[in-house]
Amino acid sequence: MSAYLLRSVRGTPYWMAPEVISDSGYGRKSDIWSVGCTVFEMATGKPPLASMHRVAAMFYIGAHRGLMPALPARFSSAAAEFVHAYQHERPSALQLLDHPFVKGGQ
Repeated sequence: MSAYLLRSVRGTPYWMAPEVISDSGYGRKSDIWSVGCTVFEMATGKPPLASMHRVAAMFYIGAHRGLMPALPARFSSAAAEFVHAYQHERPSALQLLDHPFVKGGQ
């Protein structure tokens, strides 16, 4: 199923993956991006780029292709690495379930 890429823009700007914003086709990796944004929001109380207007956040995400804020230093290295992974590596859901942040509860 990973060969199927959808091409309609759907989602809420703060949680939209760069490929969704650029309308270049998206799939499961886009959902991984959104999971990472949700973890960021759960940790900080706000989604990444919450200080920006929604449209500005969309332009930023589209232009910077994954350059998003890191978790503040007060969070564990496992949590910070988990959030970093969604932005850069986009591991599968199975790989994320095996991540130390999920397995260790840190």
